[in-house]
Amino acid sequence: MSERTTYLLIDGENIDATLGTSILQRRPQPDERPRWKRLLGYLEDRWDQPVKGLFFLAIDGEIPIPFVQALTALGFQPIMLRGEGKVVDIGIQRTAEALLGREGDV
Repeated sequence: MSERTTYLLIDGENIDATLGTSILQRRPQPDERPRWKRLLGYLEDRWDQPVKGLFFLAIDGEIPIPFVQALTALGFQPIMLRGEGKVVDIGIQRTAEALLGREGDV
């Protein structure tokens, strides 16, 4: 593999609600949710370079420990954000801007 890295930035805010309301018109079943690990593998194979998955979450209240642990086990780095407004959108934008100076792909 090359030294370049592909950075995959996931907007994880309300992903179940968006998938369920906008696409399925109901709550998604476990087998209907995205296969995040497969996505990392696909991108790694496609561009023949390591992939760093960053999964952005808005945290309002308690940290969803089981979900964060699952993301970590799948190879993602959870980015947990708190605050007013569109913290996930702002976090992704700032991360993308910071990655511009690195050798890699977003």
